[in-house]
Amino acid sequence: MTDKQMLSIEIDGKKYDVEAGRSVIEIADEVGVPIPRFCYHDKLSIAASCRMCLVDIERMPKPMPACATQVSDGMIIRTRNEKARAAQKSVMEFLLINHPLDCPVCDQGGECELQDNSVGFGSQHSMYIDEKRHYEKIDIGPLVETFMNRCIQCTRCVRYGEEVAGLRELGGVDRGDRLEITTYVKHSLSSEVSGNIIDLCPVGALTAKPSKFQARPWEYKKNDSVSIHDGLGTNTSIHTLRGKVARVVSRENEAINQVWISDRDRFSYEANFSVDRAKSPMIMNEKKALEQVDWINGLKATRMAIEGAVQKLGADQVGIFVSPSATVEEQFLTKQLADQLGIKKIDSRFRQVDFSSDSVEPTFRSLGVAIKDVKSLDSIFLVGADPRMEVPVLAIDIREAVKNGAKVALLNTYDTDQLHPTEAVIAAPNQWVNVLANVLAAISQKMQKTVAPELASIVEKASSDARSIEIANMFGNDNKQWIVLGKDAVSNPDFSVIRALCQNIAEISNGAFGYIAEGANMSGASLMGVAKGNTHAMIENPLKAYILVGAIDPEHDFIERKAVMKALKQAELVVAMTPFVSEALRDVATIILPAAAWGETDGSLMNLEGKLQTVKAAAEPSFESKPLWKILRVLGNEFEFSGFDYVHCSDVLAKCANQLATNAHTNFMSYAKDLNWKAAEQTGLVAVPMESIYSTDAYVRRAPALQATPLAARKRVVGNEAVNQTQWVLEGQEFNVRSTAKMAANCLRIPREFGLMIDYYEAIEG
Repeated sequence: MTDKQMLSIEIDGKKYDVEAGRSVIEIADEVGVPIPRFCYHDKLSIAASCRMCLVDIERMPKPMPACATQVSDGMIIRTRNEKARAAQKSVMEFLLINHPLDCPVCDQGGECELQDNSVGFGSQHSMYIDEKRHYEKIDIGPLVETFMNRCIQCTRCVRYGEEVAGLRELGGVDRGDRLEITTYVKHSLSSEVSGNIIDLCPVGALTAKPSKFQARPWEYKKNDSVSIHDGLGTNTSIHTLRGKVARVVSRENEAINQVWISDRDRFSYEANFSVDRAKSPMIMNEKKALEQVDWINGLKATRMAIEGAVQKLGADQVGIFVSPSATVEEQFLTKQLADQLGIKKIDSRFRQVDFSSDSVEPTFRSLGVAIKDVKSLDSIFLVGADPRMEVPVLAIDIREAVKNGAKVALLNTYDTDQLHPTEAVIAAPNQWVNVLANVLAAISQKMQKTVAPELASIVEKASSDARSIEIANMFGNDNKQWIVLGKDAVSNPDFSVIRALCQNIAEISNGAFGYIAEGANMSGASLMGVAKGNTHAMIENPLKAYILVGAIDPEHDFIERKAVMKALKQAELVVAMTPFVSEALRDVATIILPAAAWGETDGSLMNLEGKLQTVKAAAEPSFESKPLWKILRVLGNEFEFSGFDYVHCSDVLAKCANQLATNAHTNFMSYAKDLNWKAAEQTGLVAVPMESIYSTDAYVRRAPALQATPLAARKRVVGNEAVNQTQWVLEGQEFNVRSTAKMAANCLRIPREFGLMIDYYEAIEG
């Protein structure tokens, strides 16, 4: 490996030694020399269309664009002399010719690159006296507001869609002074990361529609935060106005999300103002109706109810469900309460039905690779994973890996569109083991390594499959490989065997093995001990009392939704500590304690990489809600338990710091001894519930702007081509079935938004 060639250059009279092959603007940014720009962005390709970054380079006859000019040895660059300044002023005047003078009503005013550059590099007068160009206003959906008369055609938004999001939704039509940035067919933006064009736009042409005309940028108070919709730990910044969340924008963290966030990270704050926010404590009265009480009586009633349930029914008849997005502090205090009450049934794994291999569970389910390394992978095998819908920002990195030459394979019940070439194997859920066993057999033969003894009989039972050979050929060639399990794999009734096979594939091929776990803090839940129970057993054999901790909608958040609602309805006690009260929760709850929503409370989250991030409350809790960690702490005091004398949230974090160590963590565990699998014969159709990206948690379900997008709830049932396109009736609802070759045979993909209480893998008839 040779060292990179170093060059000697001069910028504004100072000499620098720099690497060859880099642009002038990159070097200038590194050494702190300001060069104005509009079209240039370090995450996008070079367009050199705005010409704002013109600089004077010795021995060149005219000013050159700094973004498109590579440095050469001995190059002398002047960014502030008369020649460079004159060129920049001319470009600035040209860009302002058609720009409207509406800064006082523009949401970008105060954080506008055009304003900043016009002050620093513009002229005091314009020679242009004719009427400005006008564009017809376009509507591109509920998330992004357009004022295209302000557009300077920098094309950042166009390049972002094509190069980063993988979905080119905006483009230029016409040319010259008639060039217009618009959608091709006047449709709404449908990318799950479309909102990033708001941050990219250097002027006020693209702004956030939900927060438009709300305040000036300098009126907002900025607070560092972290996304709560997936385990990536995406960094965000919450902007508050008069103590309330007003908007959310991206916060740069090169190791996690670079500068991108998903639309649900950006707009789900609207849920904080939902009509079903839990406003005050409520307890069930003698008439079996919930009535409001004050906090003193609410906490007292909660303590008496839980204490009575433990004493009367026994601690083994009390179960606790903790949101996988609850903070580390909330999870720790919940476990502390459970331990002192003697409650052992506690879990956060709501979308899992097979717990038979819990004895070999890792300390927490991690990605298995560093987030920053995903872009450099050579082979990726997505097993029951849909990165676009589960971890949208990570999907950007996977697309980058594909652009760099990586190959991606997919095993699922339906072909998920990842917006890049994918070798898809579509199979019914009960056939996944067969497919993976064949992949393992092929890789073991190719690498001349032995299959794990615990899996040998399973591999022997598998029937041959040519598609598995194609996947096996992607692995085992000294490549950087990654096999990852998504939510559909975790929900599969054969999960224990599936993950054992995937681990063995990774071991034999010298690849990485990981999970895309549910929630924002499943890693913390495992380390805090609140993901060690058995959700399936807790609802399959209904308990007498349940405690729900965190933002949980039981009718949506569990894969076995019918079973969990049945269990909650028959329970004698259901205590919910939550920011939201859905109608379904109101029907089953005995006591409701209003918890503060995200952004209204301090807390820490551990991402799938094992990185802990702590944030402070950005806004005041709404109504009479209280931070959940404080509710749990005061409950501990009500029980007169020791160890609940915390004053600040940081005190709780300090107490559990030792449990958060992840130095020795690995996803590679020993294999369970009783891994059994028998190829099931499928008769009839199997229900495969699915949910849109904006139905995955309590916050996105309550964000009106997200619910108005094309990616939101779509009541469309999909079956294989063999399924008749006739009207179906399920649980009294009538609908049509759409047939597609992208769906596994003998399966119906049923949106959970239908409200049908159909459990995963349930046999159905039309």
